[in-house]
Amino acid sequence: MISVNRLCVIEVFDALNDLELTIGDHPVASWMRSLGRSPKPVDWPEDAGRDRLIGDWHIFQRSGGHRTSTDDLITAWYAVHRNPVAPARYLDLGCGVGSVLLMVSHKLEPKVAVGIEAQAQSVVMARRAIAELPEHDGQINVRLADFREIDFRGEQYDLITASPPYFPLDAGVLPDDAQRRACRFEERGGVEAYVEAAAGALSDRARLYIVYQTRWGERVATAAAEHGLHLSGRADFSTRADKPGPFLTVYELSRQAAEVSHHVRCSVRDADGCISLDHQRIRRELGVADT
Repeated sequence: MISVNRLCVIEVFDALNDLELTIGDHPVASWMRSLGRSPKPVDWPEDAGRDRLIGDWHIFQRSGGHRTSTDDLITAWYAVHRNPVAPARYLDLGCGVGSVLLMVSHKLEPKVAVGIEAQAQSVVMARRAIAELPEHDGQINVRLADFREIDFRGEQYDLITASPPYFPLDAGVLPDDAQRRACRFEERGGVEAYVEAAAGALSDRARLYIVYQTRWGERVATAAAEHGLHLSGRADFSTRADKPGPFLTVYELSRQAAEVSHHVRCSVRDADGCISLDHQRIRRELGVADT
């Protein structure tokens, strides 16, 4: 997918065409951390690079793998925009290399932030990014697991985010790269699996923010109704101001029905192809790195 630094929401066919870091108490690790770096973990991908994400926080992402994109940014922004008070416990389902997890954690500073990711390689990269963060309040952890296999009844969260893959396995040619394939195609379930897991993990007044292609929004609505969740807000994003209708939507789902549903619309680019003023405002509000 397109890099977040290029701020471009991609079209559908563009998208088609417990591993632990053992660096914790090692003396070399302490020395590396004192220099602002942690040692490379075993099996570190050769094409991984370190990119500034938000403030002085960085992530690692592969040049040939899945890269953080506009859908990550708008998911984090809407969750932050609608929740100005720091949650005690925050969960990111399918956190990948940690982009949404870290953007939300940087801005809201939850006491506990947990990312769950099934791809070992992405977990290694996310954990290294967390290990290299500047000193901060709160705990941020990434768990290597398939969230569909977790019973959340004993661990409730006040805020949940999710950016599921958009495509069924038979929707196109599968990428050879395992990381890109799992982030784009429903290898471990689609949006329904994310909504089901979130419904089991939401505290009574918590909210879920989940991004999905607008034209398939009925899948989100059906899954939400099946698990007793209500649509309390949505943020619609179009690729350009002169394009008809939104391309991506971030849905706000909660256990409580809203008297008035929140709704915001934004174009990523204006009709001339430049980054729109509204999208620039969103970036400033979230505090992400400049282009």
